Amino acid sequence: MRSFAKLLFPAMCLAAFLSTAIVSVEAIDNKIIKKKGNVIKKITQSGIISVNTRQEDRSKLSNNLLNFKTIKEEDKKTQDKKALTKNEKRLAYYKPRLDAYTPPSEGIDILVTGYSSTLDQTWGDPFTTASGTKVHLGTMACPPQYPFGTKISIEDRGIYVCEDRGGAIKGDHFDMWFQSRGEALHWGKRVVAAKIEK
Repeated sequence: MRSFAKLLFPAMCLAAFLSTAIVSVEAIDNKIIKKKGNVIKKITQSGIISVNTRQEDRSKLSNNLLNFKTIKEEDKKTQDKKALTKNEKRLAYYKPRLDAYTPPSEGIDILVTGYSSTLDQTWGDPFTTASGTKVHLGTMACPPQYPFGTKISIEDRGIYVCEDRGGAIKGDHFDMWFQSRGEALHWGKRVVAAKIEK
């Protein structure tokens, strides 16, 4: 019985330690953030490795990580090249639907909002889109009538690729991916001139 108690005591100490409230939230690479009853393990520049938190905490955490870059600046070009190669292979799966699609012949005005790979704006893997591609500069969430792989040319911004979806993304409402929540909020909501292409 005593030997069992000796084994149980460290586990009880660990459980008590994990349940203590430390409310400091900082966007530092490999920072372990502990919250009462929940632990978020290792927030890194490549993403959040393990999350165990209630829904109401998601927005608070994302606000604290306002300008936390979801991709390291120095790795961005390398990651973009790798992501684009893999994304092209993934989007090839949707090519038959894209080939059957006829885009509007003239330019249109669309409402574009911004989103990022933060907890309150994504579900599942925040770096994987609905089409299975990895997010990158140029990723766009589009309404369902636009097949994955559709290209959207936005005036003064360049070409974006329809790779993601969203519950509120309907009609002429599109959602542009940004590296950080701060950049997405800075973009806000804008009506822009666009040309839908294949």
